[in-house]
Amino acid sequence: MAKLTDDQILDAIFNNHGEIALPSVYDATPRATAAAAAASLIDDSTLMQLKQLEQDAVGQAEQGDLAAAHATLSRAVTLCPVYASAYNNRAQVLRLLGRPDEAYDDLCKAIDHGTTTNSQQTLKQAYTQRAIIKRSRGDEAGADQDFAKGAQYGNEIARGMVKNNPYAKLCNAMVTEAMARLADQRMPL
Repeated sequence: MAKLTDDQILDAIFNNHGEIALPSVYDATPRATAAAAAASLIDDSTLMQLKQLEQDAVGQAEQGDLAAAHATLSRAVTLCPVYASAYNNRAQVLRLLGRPDEAYDDLCKAIDHGTTTNSQQTLKQAYTQRAIIKRSRGDEAGADQDFAKGAQYGNEIARGMVKNNPYAKLCNAMVTEAMARLADQRMPL
């Protein structure tokens, strides 16, 4: 990833009317980066098996057989306990099965392993799903933090939640006002 100048950083942070835009934390090839990192931890044969198990689980879930999807994703986790995507997908199934505590645990593992492999795709989904669970538990601060992380990794739902956060809007307004005052002080008379 290229080093950014101060002007580029300020431009990336501030956009129309002082709203803060959350830049993506990785480059434009997150899947390639994640795949390369995962490949260093998982051999090609196992990775192919894992992807097939995930595809099978998606098909089972689409047919309404959530129990089979859960079992298939559990096999993927057993096959490779560091494969973040399987934890994230199993968490989604667990949420649909009404088992949010187990889903939360899987999302924490998905985030842990996804961070190790820089898996932007998995992290943007896992942080957003975990934020939803935290919000349902009444943990607004934790939900806001996870929505912000999901937004940084590119999740559009999380970005929408961050933009609608009244605290973020207040902070944006304060920073915009401070920047305007600073600019006024620097203007020659």
